[in-house]
Amino acid sequence: MKLDVGNVTSHPLKSWSKIPTPAANLVQMQWDLENSVQSHIRNEQYWNDKGHTPIPTTLFESHSNIWLEIGAGTGGYFLELAKTNPKSHFVAIERCRIRARRMIHKFEKSELPNLQGFRGNAVPALITGIPSESVERIYILYPCPWPKNAHRKNRWYLHVVMPHLVRILKPQGTLIWASDQEFYIREATFVSESKHRLKTLISGQITPNSFNHLESFPEGRTSFEKKFLTSNQPCFELVSQKSGFPTQNTLS
Repeated sequence: MKLDVGNVTSHPLKSWSKIPTPAANLVQMQWDLENSVQSHIRNEQYWNDKGHTPIPTTLFESHSNIWLEIGAGTGGYFLELAKTNPKSHFVAIERCRIRARRMIHKFEKSELPNLQGFRGNAVPALITGIPSESVERIYILYPCPWPKNAHRKNRWYLHVVMPHLVRILKPQGTLIWASDQEFYIREATFVSESKHRLKTLISGQITPNSFNHLESFPEGRTSFEKKFLTSNQPCFELVSQKSGFPTQNTLS
């Protein structure tokens, strides 16, 4: 895929500055992919030494069709999906204490047996807590885009967890992203294809499909998406699929 970052729209909730330019972006990203191995190894070692994961590993041994949402907010999206998809098991994780408390309260009140929420950092869960090829779908909806050039290493697709997102997916499993920033989705598409050999099923401005269920959420799936759609701001998505054969993922 040839990377063309395109224009970056303004964020309605925060005024981003120092957005990376398209000309510098591709060169920087290629450098990042080639030179991030050692820092990734150090980060992995840090989390391995801590030995803590907010999601119990046994959960993934007990269920076969798991959908995972990272940064789930107050959990409204997965709560509704769990009601209409009883054969799938929905696992949501949220780092913010206040939002996570509300999410867990909602989930417990629903008494749905196929829905679980956890408060904590998703990074150690992905690195040490989730077995390989155990998740059917992963949703990362409207993460912080970290648009400043100096902060680009924090973008999920350049982060140490990206190989683990691929690792935990089952063969033919899907990784679903959404963002109000077009550059973020274009970059994620580039990295997913060129570094991790994922197949792009959908990439571009968001439209209703079987992966985002927007027909059932016409006003938006998350609080961010609702604000973006209400203000007529374009939103973008990427749906990537792992190959149908078991793969061994490394950081090299």
